[in-house]
Amino acid sequence: MSSIPPDLPNPCPTCGSLTKATFSDHSRSSRVSELLRCNDPPSDSELSDFRNVTKSGPGSIADLDEKITRAREHLTALIHERSVLEANINDARTLSSPIRRLPFDVLRAIALETIPSTYEVLNPTVLPTDSTNSLDSRESPWTLAQVSHKWRLSIMNAPEMWSSMSLVMKHNEKPATVARQMFMTGLRLERSKCLPLTVSLSGFSDADISNHPLLFLISTRSSSIRNLRIQTPPISYPAFSWWRGRLDQLHNLTLIDPTPLGSRPHSSGGTKNIFDAFEYAPQLKTIALWTFHRFHLSFRFPRNQITHLDLAITDWKDADILGQLSTIMSLRIAYGRSSLAIPESRRVISLPALTSLTLTYQYRRTDPLSPLHPQSDPIFSLLSIPNVTHLWLVYCKGFNVFPTIPVPNAIRALDIEFSAGTDMLAPSLQSEDKDMISKLLTLLESVTNLHDLVISSPSTTPSGSLYDVSLLVLILSRIPLRHLRTLDLRGSTLRLSSMHVKLIEMIRARREGNNGERAQIETVYLRSPLTLDPIYARRWQSLIDGGLKVVYGRPEL
Repeated sequence: MSSIPPDLPNPCPTCGSLTKATFSDHSRSSRVSELLRCNDPPSDSELSDFRNVTKSGPGSIADLDEKITRAREHLTALIHERSVLEANINDARTLSSPIRRLPFDVLRAIALETIPSTYEVLNPTVLPTDSTNSLDSRESPWTLAQVSHKWRLSIMNAPEMWSSMSLVMKHNEKPATVARQMFMTGLRLERSKCLPLTVSLSGFSDADISNHPLLFLISTRSSSIRNLRIQTPPISYPAFSWWRGRLDQLHNLTLIDPTPLGSRPHSSGGTKNIFDAFEYAPQLKTIALWTFHRFHLSFRFPRNQITHLDLAITDWKDADILGQLSTIMSLRIAYGRSSLAIPESRRVISLPALTSLTLTYQYRRTDPLSPLHPQSDPIFSLLSIPNVTHLWLVYCKGFNVFPTIPVPNAIRALDIEFSAGTDMLAPSLQSEDKDMISKLLTLLESVTNLHDLVISSPSTTPSGSLYDVSLLVLILSRIPLRHLRTLDLRGSTLRLSSMHVKLIEMIRARREGNNGERAQIETVYLRSPLTLDPIYARRWQSLIDGGLKVVYGRPEL
């Protein structure tokens, strides 16, 4: 920093500020102002003074100009020193930031939160971003490896950062693009070391990726794959025959046909169409089949070891595969269209090990119904599932049926979910809707051993419709449900304060009106606190003080 010029005032020894300089008063006098306003001549003495000013003035101005120059230099030096000091402070803050001293385990935990989880890789529609390609260098972990040398070493030496990957393949990509994909995929495989892999392979509905180099590169590590998702048209399936007998660690398999429903082929079951790539996978336990009609006729897999199956049903012939799964414990069935034709010869399929059943209805309420369409879901008459304890009903795009559940049964937990994509009903209930209410009442009355009830309904549901959770609360007040202990409404919004009151009255009746013949509700899960007047606020608090457990918050994913 430049030193203070010697002819400028010295800084104060106490505070460091410069002392105020004393300057001569060169302001215009009143006499000069008077003479300038008229044409009178100055006196001889005044004239002599004016002449002295004109002679000495330029020298004084030159002295002042020199002082101004030195003052400006001093000001510039001060401004520069301030900027340097400010930069030093910012550098010190940056260099002393805790992020530069993060322990490896903390950095690893943070980094893992920035990459898709195994569930997100296998279900890309739930990803928070639009990127589903693990070869995008603008996404983590590629970007994290560029922060610093330490971060790069840490990220590169964390195989769990690289062991999950989603690869999108096209059949007409340029050679340079394919070469880059091969290089980056090779890096991921190398950095994943010996960890089990989670791999999602996607191709477009009209793309045959059988000869894509990425497919052959991944096949070199097929013995390390634990979770595999394949979303390609069936024309690409023969390429996976290379993997037969090599999938030693495969545990979870998902097959999705991206071909539009109307364009999908029907399997003839001939030997030419057999898909046996996964026939010898000793660890395979979970399979999801979202493929073409009667695909199971040509699909070979170790049936006696499967414990979980996701199955898309076009008609009940697709359910024949269930008869070969004696060890299955968890089953999810998705109905692909509104016609559920019942087979002429209804052979009951026994699944004695099944404990969890999910029924997903994906057809629209406005779809025309087949004359053979049942008035209720016949799943419980087509399957012998006496040991199911958890039933989950998911309505994605409207619905027409409820399952008819035989009594007695072992169901202890029931989830009813009306998803955000559900077609909304009119605010006023139609006659068909009232029939649905009657069927819903019958459904709830048939689960006599129910302990846990979960109801989820979108917040945009019209008030008074069958999807309105408020209406379901009223229905609950009319049904004994003698063993109900847990009511979970976190996935729903009770918008009307009057429904808050109804909910309290229903819970109060079940707790305070207990006559020993039915259990008390022990736990209630709500999305947010209730809006109550002082009277019901006291009653609600009294229930809580009496032992009712209330948990607020959104449901866990």
